[in-house]
Amino acid sequence: MLAFILLVVWLGAAASALLWGLDYYVLPLEERAFSPLAPVFAPTGAVGHGLGVVGTAMIVVGVAGYSARRRMPLLRSLGALKQGLQVHIFLCTLGPLFVLLHTSFKFGGLVSVAFWSMAVVVASGLFGRYVYVRIPKTLNGRFLEVDQVQERIRELSDEIRARVTEVAAAGSGLPAASLDASLDAALHGGLAPGEIRAQPRGFFAALLWAVREDLRARGRERRLRRAVRQGHVPLEFRRSLLELARERARLRQQAIVLQPFQRLFRYWHVVHLPLAVVMFIILAGHIAVAVLFGYTWVWG
Repeated sequence: MLAFILLVVWLGAAASALLWGLDYYVLPLEERAFSPLAPVFAPTGAVGHGLGVVGTAMIVVGVAGYSARRRMPLLRSLGALKQGLQVHIFLCTLGPLFVLLHTSFKFGGLVSVAFWSMAVVVASGLFGRYVYVRIPKTLNGRFLEVDQVQERIRELSDEIRARVTEVAAAGSGLPAASLDASLDAALHGGLAPGEIRAQPRGFFAALLWAVREDLRARGRERRLRRAVRQGHVPLEFRRSLLELARERARLRQQAIVLQPFQRLFRYWHVVHLPLAVVMFIILAGHIAVAVLFGYTWVWG
């Protein structure tokens, strides 16, 4: 629910800010200085400068808040780490967009260095998030091991078998074994319960496999729903059966890339933090230059 709310707010804020100054942003660079919109939307204008200040503040709060949330035991009671990550991503993607609008899409000198360092950090963060959410974890964010994932897959398979037995007893059009096989074939190609495919070798192969499976997700969902319909599963059983089947499919996919993604995430973490530090140093330099030239808080 929080992720949906943040997405709606992000899209609304981004669209509003972009459309607000669109007439200025689409002007050729040589005409902007003579536009009556320049005092408002130029990097030194009331709105343009303000977007830079607000965007930078969002980045600082997003990075510092999430870092403190992960490292300070007192703050860990404020909610699930997953929610902290969602807020971190919200602030650290909307903030850079505001900074981009602050530049009015004109880059040069230290501004160019500051912007592209920020772009690299944002791209790195999105990549890290893609890897992170595909690693199975406990509720407190600790990574699971392969044997723990396999045990959970076996438990889900037992739950699914028990549920399809109930479905068959309630008058499903397929015997329990046939319905279980249909669900399994729709999502996994008939893997035995608890079994996982061989892991891709190397980081690049694991990433390609994960992206390919993401692209195939809609087709798997259609096959799963078709298997349930063809099995004439009563409506009162459909939702729980679908949820169990989806969770088992998700864990099987995560188990395949578990070890390469865990190693990749550790290496990513070593790179992402220094990139963020460099970004903040460059941003501090840009802010210092702006203050020296008299561009301080424009709403004071």
